[in-house]
Amino acid sequence: MCHAVYLRGHWQWRAVPPDAATVTCSACHRSADGVPAARLVLDGTFEAAHRQEILGLVNHRAQRLHREHPMERVMAITSGEDGTAITTTGMHIARAIGNAIHHAYGGKLDLDYGHAESELHVRWHRS
Repeated sequence: MCHAVYLRGHWQWRAVPPDAATVTCSACHRSADGVPAARLVLDGTFEAAHRQEILGLVNHRAQRLHREHPMERVMAITSGEDGTAITTTGMHIARAIGNAIHHAYGGKLDLDYGHAESELHVRWHRS
């Protein structure tokens, strides 16, 4: 459990009031259930050659967003011969990470909102 506090209609990072009810936030539920809101796929020869640098940017951007928006988290990052896959608890963080990579390295960025705009698939490719 993350210890985020729901106050005035928003999840926030702050001290938990002593009389607060304990609930599990949606991001913790998504993580526990293994159900991401978004999936990013990063691939191409450039990605393979610059993977550590790109992952540094991913982690920096994710940490910054998570501090500001407790429900926006990276769930998992897996890398292999076919590229890197990143799952997130929210669509905003996935879109922000994709945009940051595209801004820093160019390439082609595709955003595909799935069924009823409740999931997002982001693909960044650079040869």
